[in-house]
Amino acid sequence: MRKISTLSLSLFLLFSIVVTAQIPAGYYDSAIGKKQAELKTALHLIIKTANVPSYGSGAGSTWAAFAKMDVRPEDGTVWDMYSNNHVAFNGNSAASGMNIEHSFAKSWWGDGRQAAQDVQHLCPSNSTANSAKGSWPMAVVDGKTTFDNSCIKVGKSSSKPGMTLDAWEPADEYKGDFARMYMYMVTAYEDYATLWTGNSINQLDNNTYPVFEQWTVDLLLKWSRQDPVSQKEITRTNEAYKIQGNRNPFIDYPLLAEYIWGNLMTVPFTTDGNVTYPYLSTPSSGSVVDFGKVVYQHNSTSTLQLKAVNLTGDLTLAVSGTDAAEFSVPATITKADAEAGYTLTIQYSAKTTGAKTAQLTISGGGISNTVVSLKATCSDEFLALPATNITHSGFTANWTQSAYAEGYTLDVFSLQSNGATQPKTVLTEEFASGLPSTWTKEGYADNTSLTGSMRLASGSSMGKLTTPAMDLSSSGNSITVRAKQYSNDTGAQLTALLDGQPLTVWSTAVDFKDYTFDFPAATATSTISLSAASGSRVYVDNVVVKTQGAVQSAVSVSGFPKLTGNVLSYEVSGLQSDSTYYYTITPVGNNVAVSDKISVHTTQPNAIVDLQDIRIDYRVIAGGVLLSGLPAGSSVSLLDLTGKRLKTLESKESDVLLPLQNRGIYLLQVQQAEGLKIVKILY
Repeated sequence: MRKISTLSLSLFLLFSIVVTAQIPAGYYDSAIGKKQAELKTALHLIIKTANVPSYGSGAGSTWAAFAKMDVRPEDGTVWDMYSNNHVAFNGNSAASGMNIEHSFAKSWWGDGRQAAQDVQHLCPSNSTANSAKGSWPMAVVDGKTTFDNSCIKVGKSSSKPGMTLDAWEPADEYKGDFARMYMYMVTAYEDYATLWTGNSINQLDNNTYPVFEQWTVDLLLKWSRQDPVSQKEITRTNEAYKIQGNRNPFIDYPLLAEYIWGNLMTVPFTTDGNVTYPYLSTPSSGSVVDFGKVVYQHNSTSTLQLKAVNLTGDLTLAVSGTDAAEFSVPATITKADAEAGYTLTIQYSAKTTGAKTAQLTISGGGISNTVVSLKATCSDEFLALPATNITHSGFTANWTQSAYAEGYTLDVFSLQSNGATQPKTVLTEEFASGLPSTWTKEGYADNTSLTGSMRLASGSSMGKLTTPAMDLSSSGNSITVRAKQYSNDTGAQLTALLDGQPLTVWSTAVDFKDYTFDFPAATATSTISLSAASGSRVYVDNVVVKTQGAVQSAVSVSGFPKLTGNVLSYEVSGLQSDSTYYYTITPVGNNVAVSDKISVHTTQPNAIVDLQDIRIDYRVIAGGVLLSGLPAGSSVSLLDLTGKRLKTLESKESDVLLPLQNRGIYLLQVQQAEGLKIVKILY
């Protein structure tokens, strides 16, 4: 097993790792007793001088170093943290298909300096992965992925607040390795602070401390905690020390990151592991709990993991700041709970609109005060809720409260064609998750290393994709395909077929390009196929099909729009059976815009049973809501206030316990063949 099984801030575990590290006596003595920036600078002075090897191949080179530092013990191949390939060493020369990779991109400070040849952060890398990674910052790739070889991912990231990054993400088993390399680089080369440039500015500031932007501090600490120091890293820094004469202190002493940026910043550094003082291992000061948007007059909860060590007593919690009254926490947490690990629940009550901030201070038990920022936005983006009590001639319209509203205007209407048409998208597919189950394929048509696209054809086989059936019976249809040729298949052709008949042929280029073709009316169940011949390989990244749809205008029901007064529901009657209607709500007395429209379809006039006449009783108990008097064979669904279905169960008995965890307002939908009933419940 490569990794230590768990990360605990138990100092026995953390410092037992150090035993295998070959740390020279007195090497870190000048750092003892220092904290934060002072500690980082002291480490800089210890490790800044390195007799780095020559860059490239040959005796005394980078690859000669890799042959000692990066050997898989099970088979003697190159240990590549950028791919799962097992490639044999080639003496002191580059292994086949591999590059020397700067984990901390060289372009961030410029070439020609010691850091460019420092083997503490240089790694052997698969050349394709190296090229895909480029000089992007390291972050969580949670958006569209452009490269994924099951070891690293490259693509879009939302890790940095307020913007979308191009970034790369290592595999879980190497996240701690790379985090400690990043920490080493900004420490060994803190004198490069004014040089950080290019893509580095998305996670580095031009200072010596803290140097990392806060989101990066949080990310690196998280990864270093989740992926503890491995024997691989210890071997690496031991061998690097023999080669160039300096060490990675974040491998030698895993808690160093906590002393500089994390939970031990107020504590002087020690190398002996004999720490008996109380401290909070999580959360750290500066952490943020963001509730996001919460609808006015509603509540929201968030949790925060809390863990303490060596407490002398219970912890005290207090909320302060401008909006402290809208946040609530328990007053105390016992010593036993805190040391065992405690899930703290924080509640926010959206009482007034706007951005809300407060500070949670955790104190007592001998720890230094830890301050966590609390944030929320009370939104007046009130919601029109799904209709209830739907019959053959009416329904009850529902909505949430809007701040400072003096009343509400309800509009009930139908949509009717006005004879005009406009473009209507009937299909869009980006293949972000591969080929959808509604599509079909023939020959070679599959995901490749270019994630987020499909490749059609191979050197020996054709490839074809076919859409699901679409209504293309109107005139004025079009298809747009984003595509490019594969590798050296110059001008590879992509053929579009409508219901099996050739529609058009495009010759693709080296880079992705949009190709569009207009075509006349087809059928209500038409399909479009995209085909490439063998040896004419094509990547397809996006497909959009449009047709002409009728333009519909809203026609209000007689008597609407109507001022309902300051209420949150209204009974609508006098409608036609088996018909589709819509409603919107507009608050009166504030500046809130009209709500989204809610669709309602009235029932058949001869429905056998109207479930609205059936009483459904419920009561709130520990762990959920107990429903009583359910009609036999009912399907029970729980929805949130947006109408999103959270869970569904089949009722076999008249009494059913519906488990719930989070407080709030829910919609309970009871469905039978004969009808539907919706009730609002407060948990």
